[in-house]
Amino acid sequence: MLIYSPDISPRLKYTLNLVFQTLLHVDFQVTDIKDELISYEGARLNYSREEIEGIPFLEAQGLLFEDGISNQEDKIQDGLSWDELPAFFPARSASILPFDLFAAVFYLVSRYEEYLPFEADEHQRFHSSLSLASKMGFLEEPLVDQWLMKFGKLLESLFPGAIKTKQAYFTFKPTIDIDNAWAFKHKGFWRTLGSVLRPGQNMETRNFRYQVLRAKQQDPFDQYQKMESIHAEYGYLPCFFFLVGPYGKYDKNISPRKKHFRKLIGEIAGRYDTGLHPSYASFSDPKAIEQEKIILKQITGREIRNSRQHYLRLRFPLSYQALLKAEIFNDYSMGYADRSGFRASISQSFNFFDLINNKTTALRVFPFQVMDTGLRDYEKCNPEQAIERIKILMEKTRAVGGTFISLWHNESFSEWSGWEGWTKVYQEMLALAGKK
Repeated sequence: MLIYSPDISPRLKYTLNLVFQTLLHVDFQVTDIKDELISYEGARLNYSREEIEGIPFLEAQGLLFEDGISNQEDKIQDGLSWDELPAFFPARSASILPFDLFAAVFYLVSRYEEYLPFEADEHQRFHSSLSLASKMGFLEEPLVDQWLMKFGKLLESLFPGAIKTKQAYFTFKPTIDIDNAWAFKHKGFWRTLGSVLRPGQNMETRNFRYQVLRAKQQDPFDQYQKMESIHAEYGYLPCFFFLVGPYGKYDKNISPRKKHFRKLIGEIAGRYDTGLHPSYASFSDPKAIEQEKIILKQITGREIRNSRQHYLRLRFPLSYQALLKAEIFNDYSMGYADRSGFRASISQSFNFFDLINNKTTALRVFPFQVMDTGLRDYEKCNPEQAIERIKILMEKTRAVGGTFISLWHNESFSEWSGWEGWTKVYQEMLALAGKK
């Protein structure tokens, strides 16, 4: 397919690659020479502000021709739809679509709205309620995938025999964050003493702690054999993310200097993909991410290419620029802590586009759809309700041939302290993912 645009900008090239190469699997070329488009005899598309007689026209609203960042509210009209799907960036009736599809895809996937001023939550995060997807009611829809499935069919009808789109196959990727490798063990004398003397503990918890420390009970967070058995039963290989930053208010893991923790990391890294869980404090300190990556690399003996932000503290573009500086090229932070769904409205991985520098980067973003603590603590789901939420989101992902990624923690398998029944949730999720 030949696509004409008067301005072949970095934003346009990024979006066309995402739409045609990544999602539709259609070969294309782009030109800014109008006569070349007019004389072309194959499938062709005019993406500009002006019609060209006899050539399918998709009206451009201008977002992809800009290089700055500005409020786009005047172009986002609630109530606009295309074939029952919500839409924005409206186009004239002469356009083959009632909206600028390319601009809308770019706006959502680039997380354009998260570059604009917003009121952050207590952890300096962008809250799901602020998102366009939440306000327009499509947060639980892989809207970009849905748009492009319909767009692909439209192209096939416009150019029969010349265009044939290809849909990806559904895949599932379980991921596990190790924020706290053990609940009671291997914490050291002073941390253990402080925990024992902490006010507000009931006698049952205190006695349980003593039993664990005396090796008469299994540490409730020591669920590694259980996790291995579950994944082997269902045939999935999870990716583990380890927090190895210094101890702090929100960073409670074991010191990476502890031999038991190093042994655990080494054993898991020998069997599964492993990534860095950058500490809470590293959110505003790129050098800390580099140092934590060095620590994890020394323990595993492997290059560290995967990452997920602790507490999902993701700030654009600083968080991703810091990962790139540390030569980390796969990020799994794209999701909300407080709400299940599709933060970037897409179920496929994609390259991060840096709006500040106006360029495509080498960082690959892997969105996740559900998180255990999000389901339990924010959405207040019991295990049965969580299974239903997962089922709905997974089926929507399956329908578009997307990748469903789950975020779980080792303590969620403990059947302890509020996690009773959640092992079954995880097993049901793996079983659902394996259904044909």
